[in-house]
Amino acid sequence: MKVTTERLENCQVKVIVEMDPADIDKKVRQTARKLSRMYNIPGYRRGKAPYHAVVRTFGREAVQQQALEDFGQDLYDEALEEIEYEPYEVGELEDVEWDPFRMTVLLPIQPELELGDYRAVRVPFEPDPVTDDDIARRLKELQDQNSQWVPVERPATMGDQVVLDMEGRVGEKLIMSNEGHEMVLGIEPTNPLPGFHDEIVGMSAGEEKSFVLTVPEEDVAGQEAEIDVHVHTVREEDRPPLDDELAMMVGDYDSLDDLKAAIREEMETQALQLAESEYLDKVLDAMIEAAAKVEYPAQAVDREADFVLGQMERNLATSGMQLDTYLGLVGKTRESYRQELRPSAEERLQKRLVLREVARLEGIEADPDEVDAEIDRLREAMGDEAEQMLEMLDSPEWHESVAEDSVMAQAQERVTLIGKGEAPPLEGEGAVPEVPEEAPEEEADEETAASATVETEAAAPEETDEPEAGEDAEEEAATEANAQQVVTD
Repeated sequence: MKVTTERLENCQVKVIVEMDPADIDKKVRQTARKLSRMYNIPGYRRGKAPYHAVVRTFGREAVQQQALEDFGQDLYDEALEEIEYEPYEVGELEDVEWDPFRMTVLLPIQPELELGDYRAVRVPFEPDPVTDDDIARRLKELQDQNSQWVPVERPATMGDQVVLDMEGRVGEKLIMSNEGHEMVLGIEPTNPLPGFHDEIVGMSAGEEKSFVLTVPEEDVAGQEAEIDVHVHTVREEDRPPLDDELAMMVGDYDSLDDLKAAIREEMETQALQLAESEYLDKVLDAMIEAAAKVEYPAQAVDREADFVLGQMERNLATSGMQLDTYLGLVGKTRESYRQELRPSAEERLQKRLVLREVARLEGIEADPDEVDAEIDRLREAMGDEAEQMLEMLDSPEWHESVAEDSVMAQAQERVTLIGKGEAPPLEGEGAVPEVPEEAPEEEADEETAASATVETEAAAPEETDEPEAGEDAEEEAATEANAQQVVTD
C-alpha cells in the first residue's frame, strides 16, 4: 500500500491511498465469496458460486462498492498511521478509482497556531473618563424619577399632563374614543392625531372643546375628523430642585456634593467594568493580528457553534430547564439556533484557539478539586430536578466541559494581564516555553477521530477466507440450464 498526502488550505489534507492490483483483486474476491454465502446465486449452492457468477449477478460496481465497505476502514486506519498529520474529525471519502485502485480521502486536521512572542503584546487599558456632563445627566434622571405631577388652576401648556375624555368621528364612523386618558402635551405630538396637542394647549380643567383635524390613516386618509374633548385635570411637573434636599431624598447623603461624589464613583466603577469586558477582546485581537499563523478547518466553525450551544445548555441546567424546552418556548430548533450562531462562531473560534494555546504555553490546568466543587454547586442548584439532568452532571463529558471552562477562565485572566504587562513570569528564566511540533490539543473527543469510520454506506461484516480449491473446475462444469433459481436473501 502506498500513501501520499497533499496539503490544502484551511487545515485540509488530501490523503491518497494506492494498492497493488493483485492485493485489490484478492480483497474484491474475498467480498465476492462473502456475497455468495449471504445470497442465493442462480445455479449454485450458497457459498459455492464462483467470482464471475457473483459479479454477473450483482454487477461489478456493486461488488466493488461492497468490497470498499469491507476493507476501506482498514485502509483508512493504516493510512492515518503512516501520515504526519493528526485528524481533527473523520475524513470524507472524496473519490475511488479501481483500475488501478486509488482511494482519495479529504481529511480535516488539527488547527495550527504560531503565536510568536505573544507575551510582548501590549494594549492600552483606557476606561472612558467620567465627565461633569455625565454626572449632570445622571442628576437630571434622579430629578425626573423623583418628580410628581400636581394639579394646577391654569390653562394647559406644552409639557403639562392632562386627563381628558376624547371622541373622534369621520362622518358616522367612530375613529377614536377614550375616557380618563392621561397624556403629556408635547410627548408623541402626532398621537392620537397630528395637531391634537396644539388644540389642547390653552384649555383648563372642566372645559370642553370641539375641533376638526385631518386624518392620516389609510382607510380615511385626507378626510376631516370632528373631535370632541373634555379636560378633567391639568397637572404640571413638580421636579425637586438640584440641591441638598434632592441628595437626602434619593439616598443617605448629607449634601449634593456627597451625591455627586457617589455618582462619580459608581460611574467610574461601571466604566472600569465595561473596559475590562472589552479589553480581553482587544488583547486577543492583537494577539491574532501578531500571530504568524492561525489556521483551522472549516469543520471547526461548526464545532464552535455546537460549543456555544453546550454552554447555553449548561447555563439553563443550573435553573432546571433543558435546552430543547427553552428553544421550544422561543419557537426555535437546535439547528435553526445553531445557524443563527454561525456569523459569530468563526470570530469566537479564533479567540478560543488563541486562549487554548496560551493556556498550553503558560501551563494552565484545571484544578480537579475546583471542578468537583463546581459540579457539586450545579447539582445543589438543580435541587430535585429530573434524574436525567443529575446523571448528566456525573458524566465524564460534563466534567471535561467544566474543566475546559475553568482553563478558559484562567487563560482569559492571563491574557488580560499579558496585555497590561502585569503577567507573572513563567517558570525557569521567564522565557516562553518551546512549542512542540505537534498541533495544539483540541477537545477530548478529538482524540478518537483517528479511528473514526470513513463515510461510506453501511458495510456488511468482513470475511477473509480464500476461495475453496476446485472452484474454477466447478465453475466450468456448471451449465446455464441450472441458472433458473431466483436470487433471494
